[in-house]
Amino acid sequence: MADVQDPSSSDSLVEIQAMLGIAGIEPTGADLASLGRIFPALRRKVDRMYDVDTGDGVTAAIFRAESDS
Repeated sequence: MADVQDPSSSDSLVEIQAMLGIAGIEPTGADLASLGRIFPALRRKVDRMYDVDTGDGVTAAIFRAESDS
């Protein structure tokens, strides 16, 4: 089973502050606390999307235009 992080974990808050800081956003204490509760579950969902095996093959058809002239 996936690691379950405590929503109030200081690691989550540090990670959130770092990501938002890169974008120049400084959330208030209430906003940061809310993000701290939401972020761990959201992060697990995003990480699961990377676990899906999509294969190494080409996923789109290739069109090669040929001239009739």
